[in-house]
Amino acid sequence: GATNTSSGGPCPPGHFCPAGTSIPQPCPEGTYSDRLHNGQDSSCTECPPGQFCGSPGLTAPSGPCSPGYFCQPGASSPSPPGVWQRGGPCPVSHFCPEGTSSPLPCRAGTYNNLSRQAACFPCAAGYFCPENTTSYSTNPCPAGFYCPK
Repeated sequence: GATNTSSGGPCPPGHFCPAGTSIPQPCPEGTYSDRLHNGQDSSCTECPPGQFCGSPGLTAPSGPCSPGYFCQPGASSPSPPGVWQRGGPCPVSHFCPEGTSSPLPCRAGTYNNLSRQAACFPCAAGYFCPENTTSYSTNPCPAGFYCPK
């Protein structure tokens, strides 16, 4: 049912109503509110890490961060273009599956020479890849060891 706001009443979810408000104000991008009676915009909830809140007036986060990107608290995009946007593309030597809040280092045995990746690549045969590796070719298998893929 539609809320009749012209007669006044509790501040609706997704909005805030400072003292003296005649029209509820939508919570800004990067925040949401699932509560009634919000007073200040600071009572809107910051979008949680790994999620984004992409439009004003939300009652819940818009959804998870896109694969290959990370979303810090307050993100307003599923694929933030850079760190000043509260998140960003996943950097090299890291991976970012869907809903990541900070880049995860490639595990030992994997590497990543590309940004914006949701997963790391398996280390090539004849090489070894310690954690957080950008390129497998810098680590040929040492003498006296063998390194399968």
